[in-house]
Amino acid sequence: MFPSVLDPGPSPGSLSEAGPSGTFGLELDLTTSDLRLLSDADLMDAVVGFEAMVSWAAARQFAVLAEFSRRGGDGSIRPVTSAVPAREWAGTEVAMALTLSPGAGEVRLAQAIRLDGVLRPTRDLLEAGRLDVSRVRLILDRLAVVSDHHAAVVQERVLPAAPDQTWAQLSAALRRAILAVDPDGAAEHHQAAQKERRVDVFPGEDGMATVWARMSAPEAASSFQWLTRLARGMGVEDPRTLGQRRADLAAAALTGKLIIRDPGATDVVATAPVTPGKPLITVVVPHSTLIGAEDEPCEIAGYGPIPAHLARDVAADAVWRRLVTDPLTGAVLDHGRTTYRPPAVLADHVRARDLTCRAPGCRRAATTCELDHVMPWQDEGTTSEDNLVCLCTAHHDLKEQPGWQVTLHPDRSLEWTTPTGHTYRTEPHDHRPRQGPPHSARRAAATTPDGREEPRRGRPTPPQRPPHPPRRDTGTSAGPLPYPGAVQARDG
Repeated sequence: MFPSVLDPGPSPGSLSEAGPSGTFGLELDLTTSDLRLLSDADLMDAVVGFEAMVSWAAARQFAVLAEFSRRGGDGSIRPVTSAVPAREWAGTEVAMALTLSPGAGEVRLAQAIRLDGVLRPTRDLLEAGRLDVSRVRLILDRLAVVSDHHAAVVQERVLPAAPDQTWAQLSAALRRAILAVDPDGAAEHHQAAQKERRVDVFPGEDGMATVWARMSAPEAASSFQWLTRLARGMGVEDPRTLGQRRADLAAAALTGKLIIRDPGATDVVATAPVTPGKPLITVVVPHSTLIGAEDEPCEIAGYGPIPAHLARDVAADAVWRRLVTDPLTGAVLDHGRTTYRPPAVLADHVRARDLTCRAPGCRRAATTCELDHVMPWQDEGTTSEDNLVCLCTAHHDLKEQPGWQVTLHPDRSLEWTTPTGHTYRTEPHDHRPRQGPPHSARRAAATTPDGREEPRRGRPTPPQRPPHPPRRDTGTSAGPLPYPGAVQARDG
């Protein structure tokens, strides 16, 4: 019976424990037949329920496609382990049925086959509604060039946390796991990718264009941080947004000059060359990697994982400060310093602890964040580690909006309560090393049953078109990054 004022039936939230299924979908449809009867919290539960149904339907479609791929036109059925469709034109049939291009049909079928094989645990999470389609396609894309053995190991490492991660967090976790599982392959891929560095210009609409640059991750992160530092230095009276300032500064630098207003004058504009030092970027490096004993993956705050050799290059090419951490608890124990600016000791400690903005799903680097008093200063809040967290400007503003509540717990976890009563937690950066076999053991494991080394999959051709133009300055995400030490590169 459809819900009514007299008989509202179960709320969407009461259905969430059952998990998605055809029956669940029917109950959810009946429960939400009159949206006006639902509370704000019920509406949000319904959003989650329908999202789970989308995932469930996609998983069932992948299962059907995998079964279709095994069936030959003559009635024969290939074994589950086969990675090749039984019908030569199976992908074309799929493309026609779903109004896809032939290539897209082949890809869809290949994805279904892999999700029915080595990536079956990923499909199981999709069917349970714990992963959405976009994150599953991300896993498929990242592991498309990885051998089945390495794909299984990477999957085992990332899946436990994946349901609670955003797309960007999962992307970083996948890169990190691939670097850890196959560091030699990652180094080879980076060297090959370095040959593809370039700058292109693409025309846009309304008299605009995109300048697109492909370079190493440290260079890109440093470039962006330097532009940000210059942009922030223009003063609050500048009417342009931070993004507009960055664009204008980049254009001025690339055309040979920067326009700088003389701070001692009010109506004089001077032109001067700029020779910037290296901006501050945060690179988290295990001590064993820093000294060359291991090749565990490293991390650029706000960007994500990078190969070990690249992190060592960054550390060798900069004045850096060390953060010694407890390998068991991940707590910052000692703060080495090369410069001093009050209240830098406390600010650096909190930024090293958090590494990114502490809002759910945001991975804005802590070096660009504001330090927020969780309990406001005017309400007797203290300026201490126990009351400070890193928040980007947008989430700092959000925290102050009516109906939002933020609580910092003794374990430094930060709990966000939304106006609808839903709660979400974020954790400080975990500096502990990820447990796993040593590099030599990983290499020994990457063999076929007869002892031959399992071949790596080929790296696809880099895209010739740029990604979509960047969005406005909004938070992105990153998961916990368990490494035992950190290096912050700085030039004076």
